[in-house]
Amino acid sequence: MKNSLNFVSACLRVVDTPVRDSIGLNSSRESLSRNKMLRKLKRPELAVLAIFLIVSLGAWAVWMHRWNTQAARRDEMNALYAIASGGDPASVRRLAEYPSPEAMQFIEKLAQDRNAFPDGRLEAINVLGARQSIDSRALAPLLWIDQPLDMRHAVAGVFKQRGCEKECISVTLAAPHAVWAGQPTFEMQHYAQIPSSTPHLQENLDYFHKQTDADYLVLLNSSPCLTGKSLQTKYALDPEFVDKVRKKIGLC
Repeated sequence: MKNSLNFVSACLRVVDTPVRDSIGLNSSRESLSRNKMLRKLKRPELAVLAIFLIVSLGAWAVWMHRWNTQAARRDEMNALYAIASGGDPASVRRLAEYPSPEAMQFIEKLAQDRNAFPDGRLEAINVLGARQSIDSRALAPLLWIDQPLDMRHAVAGVFKQRGCEKECISVTLAAPHAVWAGQPTFEMQHYAQIPSSTPHLQENLDYFHKQTDADYLVLLNSSPCLTGKSLQTKYALDPEFVDKVRKKIGLC
């Protein structure tokens, strides 16, 4: 009986061994198949990642190149501005050659820079006046009486050639009204600081005053209708000033 049981157990082991081997083999094959499938799935993902990295590096390189170029150009413009403010007209013209809106901003700043030498400022005004379209908001404030006569005269020349519109007329009326009210011009302030007056002091002041009046009247007469409208809306409470100006400008 015991021998029979041992025989049956041995037979079962013999049968079970190939079954387990077959199951293990099938499991290994399935695992290899899954790994191959995963590798196939990862290849496109890796390709996309590689393309993304290449494009990102390329974009970063282009950005860095542009940034370095712009930084170098800005340094050059700063250097030209410094030289131009020292009174070098050629540097102003070189600055105007840069194809950048920032260059015009430098030139506008130079034209308005009270600490800059006159030659640089005057060339900046000429450059701004020669543009295809002028910015009245940048130039009109230079007509004010606290600016030196040569600056006022240069800006008046630009508006005389290019036309004096709303901003220009507004300042051109406000300036003589301020003088009429007793505010001193740049020249009056300058001569007031001289300890002892020279024999020609009053002659010089009279000349500056006449030149300033002549510049303002040319601009006011260039747009008599706009001048008349501004007189009515802004200076109605000062009829004496209005009457004085109206006598010197043409009919609308």
